[in-house]
Amino acid sequence: MTTYRQLPLSRLGHLVPPLIDGAALVALMPVTEDLTWAAKAAWDIARIAARDGRRVALVDLYVDHPALHDIVGLATTEGIVDAFEYGVSLNKAAHEITGVFFIPAGSDTANAAQVYAHERWRKLQAGFRSEGALLIVFLPPAGFAQLSARPDGVIVLAPEGLAPGFAIAREVPLLGVVRDRWLPSGPRLSPPPLSMPVEREPRRGLRAVLAALVVAALAVGGWALLARARESAFIAPPPAPTAVPAPRSPLPAPVPTPVVKLDTLGWTIQLAAYASLDKALGHADRLAADAGVPALVTPVPKSEHGPVWYRVQAGSYATRAAAGDARADLWRRGIAAEGIGDLLRAPYSYNAPAGSSLDTLRHRGLPAVRWSTGVILLGAFEAPEQAAFTQAALKRAGVRANLLPRMGTP
Repeated sequence: MTTYRQLPLSRLGHLVPPLIDGAALVALMPVTEDLTWAAKAAWDIARIAARDGRRVALVDLYVDHPALHDIVGLATTEGIVDAFEYGVSLNKAAHEITGVFFIPAGSDTANAAQVYAHERWRKLQAGFRSEGALLIVFLPPAGFAQLSARPDGVIVLAPEGLAPGFAIAREVPLLGVVRDRWLPSGPRLSPPPLSMPVEREPRRGLRAVLAALVVAALAVGGWALLARARESAFIAPPPAPTAVPAPRSPLPAPVPTPVVKLDTLGWTIQLAAYASLDKALGHADRLAADAGVPALVTPVPKSEHGPVWYRVQAGSYATRAAAGDARADLWRRGIAAEGIGDLLRAPYSYNAPAGSSLDTLRHRGLPAVRWSTGVILLGAFEAPEQAAFTQAALKRAGVRANLLPRMGTP
């Protein structure tokens, strides 16, 4: 009788975190011919692992048939094969995508077995463990059997479940099997009872630079863990003010002072992050012109002296549910690849002075965009302190702008 823990796609957000807590290296092994389905599931798992601020790297080791880059619309670039066989730095091969640091497969190789068996995997695993970070490898069963490091666990990706008698190729804990849906209980399957995970505070104190992590284990290149892009679902919108009844008086009631309604349009959809401001602005402009979706560009430095990444954040919504519906519409219309887009509460933005020129602001290195209301906005920030980098850039450019909540009713 085959017994394993079922992980239906609809419940990954609850079931995956306790399984990978404390792990430094987890293998994702597809057992299906539908690699597109498996790749989407792999991205879901990686984003779930990173959503509370944990540093997570996802590596495509399906070197014969790479699939992860297609899911996020990434063109073929240098990747793990180039790093291991040709000495390309991991910093150059890595891409920060919606909070996950992704290394594609890269160039074709005739020595896939040597990539799996490379001694650097054990040292990378040790480095990730020392930093409390997580390395996820997406690889075929043959690659799983040949991997030089022993993963802390393996998650099998099988939409219809596993056949009777299935066994993994090595003594590694089987954490669970990701399926399309629950399989009814029967003689072949007996999933153990699952308990709901306890909410934990986000991990703090992790270094922002993965280069330090890697160097601590082995000098394998300056690959930086750059950004923290997570869903801030625990932040609720501010409550609406309680109406105060007018005093009873024979005299005419005084005219009340206008009150700003607290319907901040704080929720947005983070679609991408770029190391180049021009690329981020180009993406935002295409969203507005081709899809009718206004987007903001937000500079986020990864450390005091580290690189700056420019987040592309589409739309403004009053609730997380509304942002989720808008994201589903982007997927349905083909504007964003399915699975792409973190829901983020970032209610603050700089409002450029009236009469400002969009071209002039951009020429001065500012992330200015023309919003649907006609005003020029700069960035979408989770908190005022996150805007310090942009505030300094505005000061250097001699531009006076106010950091204000984005309101539906001004």
